[in-house]
Amino acid sequence: MAMHNRSPRFQPRLQLRPVALALVCLGLAPALAQTLPTGFSAIAGGVTAATPNAATMNINQTTARAIAQWNTFSISTGATVNVAQPSASSVLLNRVIGGEASTIAGSLNANGRVFLVNPAGVTFSKGSSVSVGGLVASTLDMSTSNADFMAGASKLEFRQPDGSFGTVDNQGNITLVGSGGTAALIGSRVFNSGSIVADGGTAAMASGETVTLDFAGDGLTTLRVTPGLYSGVANSGTMQANGGRVALVATSGSEVSNGVVNFRGVLRADSMVSRNGEIILDSGLSSEGVRMTGGLVSAAGNGAGLTGGTIDIKGLAIGLVPYTPPLIIDVSAPVEPPPPPPGNDDRGVLDASGSAGGGRIRLYANAVTEIGDTGAIALGAGSILRADAVASGNGGDVRVLAERTLRAYGSISARGGAGSGNGGFIETSGGFAAPDDGLGGGFSIDGLRVDAAAPAGTAGTWLIDPFNVDIVPGAAAGTLPTNPFEPLAASTIQDGDINAALNGGTSVRITTGDPGAGSPTDGDIRMFNGVRINYNTANGPLTFQLDAHRSVRGDNNVVIESSGAGGPLNVVFNTDVNGGGAATGGGQVSYSGDIYTNGGNVVMNGAWSAAGAGPSVSLNGNVIDTRVGRTDAGSGGSVTINGNSTGPSGGGFTEAAVYISGVQISTSTGDVDITGIGTDTSGVRLSSRFTGTGFPNRQTDISTTSGNINVSGVGNFTGNSSEIPGHGVVLNNAVLRSVDGNIAVSGLRQSGAGDPGTGGDGVLLRNGSRIATTGTGNIELTGQADGGGAGVRLGPVAPVPGLFPTVLAGVSVSSAGGNVVLRASNGGGTDALVIDGTVSAGNVVNLRPGGVAADGTAFDQVATPITLGGTANTGFAVSADEFSRISAGNAVVAGSNAHAADINVVGPLALASGLSLQNGGGGNIALQAPITAPRVGLVSAGNITQTAAAPITAGTLLALSTGGSVLLDRAANNVSANTLGGGAAGAFRYQDVDELRIGPVSVIGYDAAGNAPQVVSAGSMAADTVFVRTLSGDLQLGTAVSSTSGTDLVAAARFQNVGGASLSGAPWRVWADTWIGETRGGIAGSGLLPNLYNCAYLGLCGVTVSPGDNHFIYAQRPTATVVIVNASRQAGLNNPLFTWSITGLILGDSGAGFNGAVGTTATRSSPPGAYAINGSFTSAEGYLVNVVPGTLTVGGFPQIPQVDVIRELPTTWLYDRNMGPPPICFATGPLEGDRGAQGNDVLAREWSRVRSRPNLTSCVDSEKRNGCADF
Repeated sequence: MAMHNRSPRFQPRLQLRPVALALVCLGLAPALAQTLPTGFSAIAGGVTAATPNAATMNINQTTARAIAQWNTFSISTGATVNVAQPSASSVLLNRVIGGEASTIAGSLNANGRVFLVNPAGVTFSKGSSVSVGGLVASTLDMSTSNADFMAGASKLEFRQPDGSFGTVDNQGNITLVGSGGTAALIGSRVFNSGSIVADGGTAAMASGETVTLDFAGDGLTTLRVTPGLYSGVANSGTMQANGGRVALVATSGSEVSNGVVNFRGVLRADSMVSRNGEIILDSGLSSEGVRMTGGLVSAAGNGAGLTGGTIDIKGLAIGLVPYTPPLIIDVSAPVEPPPPPPGNDDRGVLDASGSAGGGRIRLYANAVTEIGDTGAIALGAGSILRADAVASGNGGDVRVLAERTLRAYGSISARGGAGSGNGGFIETSGGFAAPDDGLGGGFSIDGLRVDAAAPAGTAGTWLIDPFNVDIVPGAAAGTLPTNPFEPLAASTIQDGDINAALNGGTSVRITTGDPGAGSPTDGDIRMFNGVRINYNTANGPLTFQLDAHRSVRGDNNVVIESSGAGGPLNVVFNTDVNGGGAATGGGQVSYSGDIYTNGGNVVMNGAWSAAGAGPSVSLNGNVIDTRVGRTDAGSGGSVTINGNSTGPSGGGFTEAAVYISGVQISTSTGDVDITGIGTDTSGVRLSSRFTGTGFPNRQTDISTTSGNINVSGVGNFTGNSSEIPGHGVVLNNAVLRSVDGNIAVSGLRQSGAGDPGTGGDGVLLRNGSRIATTGTGNIELTGQADGGGAGVRLGPVAPVPGLFPTVLAGVSVSSAGGNVVLRASNGGGTDALVIDGTVSAGNVVNLRPGGVAADGTAFDQVATPITLGGTANTGFAVSADEFSRISAGNAVVAGSNAHAADINVVGPLALASGLSLQNGGGGNIALQAPITAPRVGLVSAGNITQTAAAPITAGTLLALSTGGSVLLDRAANNVSANTLGGGAAGAFRYQDVDELRIGPVSVIGYDAAGNAPQVVSAGSMAADTVFVRTLSGDLQLGTAVSSTSGTDLVAAARFQNVGGASLSGAPWRVWADTWIGETRGGIAGSGLLPNLYNCAYLGLCGVTVSPGDNHFIYAQRPTATVVIVNASRQAGLNNPLFTWSITGLILGDSGAGFNGAVGTTATRSSPPGAYAINGSFTSAEGYLVNVVPGTLTVGGFPQIPQVDVIRELPTTWLYDRNMGPPPICFATGPLEGDRGAQGNDVLAREWSRVRSRPNLTSCVDSEKRNGCADF
């Protein structure tokens, strides 16, 4: 049924209704004479009827359910019918079979539920009163069987009798007593201009061929209808079910369908403490839909602590317009509309507000293919939808959803509470699901005012969801056309309406519908030239978000900004929301306007999956400024850009997945993240916009103060691009800069079909591109090229012929106070790291192999060897020429603590900064050429070796192997600042040309996991064996040295241990030229000979070094003097034992190693005189021995002693058995007299008596004194 002649006020059909009712009343006029029902018959259950007087009938029901049959059932004015029932849940079914419509003009009272079924019609006249526990008035017969009804069935079906199309009309007052009851008017068509009150229960009007009532235990009755010949419900009165449900339900009529109409009526289901209210208006498939003129539909929670309820309105078409009085053309016969009920609001109000939180309002219009004015919603100017939180709580949820056409010119609100709570959600969508029937679809919301603000919380959101949408300049108010449901060909939004929402405190989100299998150009959002999105009031952070199923496009004269008092404005562009659906193949952000967010964030996401697409994010000549106040002094929001594109595999042209040309991005403290993934194209291209002269009229410049900048790209081979043959990330006269923020660029260039193998680069900087941090920010470049290109290429230095002038040639990467990391890898056949520009860092430059995953994530290539110096140009190689372009304030580090492959120095390296070679994960360090740097660190898990042509010249040197040996004793090393440190799991060998100090040493390495410098230190030196030698000068010991198999410290001059360091572990040897001027610092050798002399390391050695002792060994020989002590004897006697002493011993030597023979020429027979005592001595210690002879003085011969006088004594028992009587006379004492010296010594006296030495061979032993033993 076409609706092109409809009036926006929907009044013609409503104006016909009083006429129809008048005709009905005229047809029923005879029945009005009947005061009370007639023809009673009890069909089932216990029920009786009595008439005590002409104006009263009493019906008595004794069972829970009963069925009564009547010929007529009318109650005239002043008459009363009272029904007494067992309980409030009792049901009395009254069937009227006489064919006469029922008119209730008097009173009907019941304590339970009363069903009145009369196919001829039911009218409750104006002034009538119904007071019951529940009421069903129906012109549809109850098709549920009597038996099921009597058995207590809770689901009852009413069906339209053949040829009967009776109406139900209430003009009176229907009030349910108690709570939880149902008042339902059911018929072919149903009208209410009176009052229906069913608080806590259900107040319903239903129209259709069949209506099913499902009486749930909670008091809320569910209605289901099916189409019939006639259908329609209309309300111009009051329907109330506070804490319950109000339902107006109809469906299509094959002859006449009026849908659902509310004309200045009041539908109220306000919330109660027990339950929130619910209002349902559903016109089903009725072509008339739901029409509301003026009136109030309220599911509000007005009491303290109450939240709003729900309002659900559904139909093929929905209209809500304010009431305006009809234009009276014939003043002689004016037709005055009936007065509205109390509480009506002629503006047309849907209210689900609540004191403690907003409720839910939902309008949904379904579209029918090839019926253009279906799926349409019209909200006239002045109409109101609100789901506000009044005092506290969150705003509600309001959705106005028209599948084909939406015209919305009123106001919608879902505000957060005044004291607390967040803003709610509002959606106005049209054309998002229009059938593909050529009739179009879209929306017009000119002048619509939306408010989801939150005075004390987070702002809510307004969602707009068309099929395609154009954002245009303007602020006009919209008006409904004659047919407000006529399809729109397009969807437009005025920037003024967006600004009104933002400045009212509401975030705005615009999306486009899924085109499915439709046109590949559908699903776009476009901002036309002159659009100004301007948020300028103080409402806190807000968001302006565009989500397109295809693309977001903006002309170059578009500005999105937060200005004046405006708070942070987040700007979000999302494309390809349908995930690369077959229709579009993806979506693109193509924007040339400016964005100023005043602290808000910017997000752009694009994706093209279809082959031959261009960039998925293309920015040209823009300014994107997220700084508060547009100055670096304030904080700033972040910028996130993601793109994924498939370029042309043959023919066509593409730039990159993310193409940024002549764009200035300023974020202050905010981060910048740019990611591009390209197939048959480059990943990310940052370029400048050039004029015809070749000079840039705007350079791409991305800057922060402390925010980080991350650029990541994945590309592969393309033969159709300005960046042939395709790269991961390209900076072409672009600048990335920060003060204290970090900058990271990672690029992967994959090999692809048709790739000749000469390949593009992972990261390419050229033509004046610059990456810089002027404070403490770090810089990291990681690139991988799977083809023949470089992982990272900085340059070329030479200008590119043709378009670009010389001024664009220089490329630089510099960090004033931070670190620079260059990681690269490729197939190994060409140079993975090409440095034709300058690289500088205030702290550390780190060079190590690295790669990039397919998602753009950077990682280390720890198994790739590193080659340094010379002309190295394959694999990860840094030539001497490239090293000349690298400078660091602290150190250049090649490798890291995780690097596990060899590091080879193949050409001379000379650095003004420190140099560290580090492969802490494995591999060896091999020096094949000289290294010169103030501080050198060689830190490895393998062996550290050098050739004779690879001396190390450094101020300090740390050589540390955690799993191998340090073998640095083959070249003329020179650690000029006299400090060597390190250690090894195996041997530690080092040789220096001059003075050297062994001490604690720290160098700068690099922690791969943290991607930051690390201090590598050796506070002491430990190894299996330790060998340190100076070829000239002293050797100083400034730290503890220990070994498990032996230590040799070799000083060309002296050994110095001023600080008292220790030597421990296996036996050690300290070799030196001299001891003179040395400082041992408490160290002493061990064994009998702790000090050895006259022994040069690898030279002449006159001593034997015992292997088990600790020794000091000197090449020089001290002189010691052996002094032979003078001796004397008398002539004729043997020489005495000669003795001697040593003088001149040093260093605490004991002289234990001195050995020699002492002798003289004097013999026993030598005459008296002085004879020299000479000797010959050697020193096992290595002393030069000087002998001072002694003198042997031989005296005269001894005098012959006089014989003692022999005297005879009394018998001496000792000798009496040894000799016979002497042949001389006895003497009583010595011949010369007793010698006083003999004293009391008996033996002496007796011996004096045997001076002739008698033969004592016959002496026998005796235990007595002076026995043989005494001799």
